Amino acid sequence: MSEVQAPAGWYPVDGGHERFWDGAAWTEQVRDAPVPADTGSAPGALKNAAVSAAGRLLVKDQNLPEDTVWSAVGKPVTGIGAGRYRMDANYLYFEKGTLRTESQQVPLAQVIDVDVKQTMTQKARSVFTLTVQIQRGAGVEIVLMEDIPDGRTAQRQINDATFAARNAIQQRQNTMRYEGYNPIARAVAAPAPETGPDPVAQLKELAALKDAGILTEQEFTAKKTEIRLS
Repeated sequence: MSEVQAPAGWYPVDGGHERFWDGAAWTEQVRDAPVPADTGSAPGALKNAAVSAAGRLLVKDQNLPEDTVWSAVGKPVTGIGAGRYRMDANYLYFEKGTLRTESQQVPLAQVIDVDVKQTMTQKARSVFTLTVQIQRGAGVEIVLMEDIPDGRTAQRQINDATFAARNAIQQRQNTMRYEGYNPIARAVAAPAPETGPDPVAQLKELAALKDAGILTEQEFTAKKTEIRLS
């Protein structure tokens, strides 16, 4: 059974504002929430129901891939420019921006650590900020996941996934060393003269080694150039 779409209209978001839902996706239109008239009803219950409905719409609006194992959408005070974050078995994805969206994906094996913090303002809204430390060559990059719900669970899930990814790479490297296997030499080794090289297969194997964290970006680029020039 398909899910019924909520009708277009203004829905409450955090910070006493409303955001416009066009019937299929959130827009960037935000306004101050009107002050409800005293009609003798239960305004608190009505507001909670509306906020809950808006939250379900926001989650549905993510259109997450099937391989997603964790995801979150930021809940900033203004309701504008919320970050979107997700994780699958290999990568952690970040997407931020209001007028211009900035996206990046990071191999889980490059995530060093994830810390969680909560300011007094965030505590009142039950949201957290995750500080993600990423290994970038010889340096460390910091990426913030801001105003996300259930931050401690997110921290645990991401740290567990990154540990598993690094452990899997280490096991593969140990196996290769034990068997006397040289992944770079195998990827670029020329076959017997009568068969000729297969550059497509070599490039695919190099890409797999880079995604697994065995080859650095510099090593991958250098070997790819050698294959194309051979």
